[in-house]
Amino acid sequence: MAHGVLIESMIQAKNIDALNRSVKSAVDIDGGNLIALTAPTTQGDDVWTAAKPATGSLKDLWIAYNPEVKYTYVNGKVYAGLSADARDYTNVAGEVFDAFKPKLGDEIVVLASNVDESDVDDVVAGDFLEAANAKAVFVRAAAGTGATANVTAFQVEWVGSIDFPKAGVGLDKVKAFKAVCVQE
Repeated sequence: MAHGVLIESMIQAKNIDALNRSVKSAVDIDGGNLIALTAPTTQGDDVWTAAKPATGSLKDLWIAYNPEVKYTYVNGKVYAGLSADARDYTNVAGEVFDAFKPKLGDEIVVLASNVDESDVDDVVAGDFLEAANAKAVFVRAAAGTGATANVTAFQVEWVGSIDFPKAGVGLDKVKAFKAVCVQE
């Protein structure tokens, strides 16, 4: 299964520590997916709890970074670095991973697998990728309708492809979207 991948084209979190968090989730979260965070309740604990966004909490969301360490879990055993393809990895449930808070003007590139499968073929430049209830992936809002109020949203600058290594020899071209944060 190909997982979502985030490319931080230009984000403020690279230079502002307060826009980064260490988080843990009860489910696997792909890099580039949207998450809602809950603060830790134990003094001295700095690991936040991540969950899929829910109605009423679709703004001020965070985005999961790609996993820093590339682990593959097979029958309860952990193997490191089995593939050069970033799409082979996800932030595993129960393990700590990193997330950032997108700010207005931040630029990201996400793969088609970071967008709801019912919307991905319709996305064009000018459309919006935004949060939706019970989804960690982005959903599409047409350019003509504008971004939905009170949700984290990005406007698509371009639709293109990114090369990833194939198993064996060659490259796999994968649909990608560059987008700019227009609503936190």
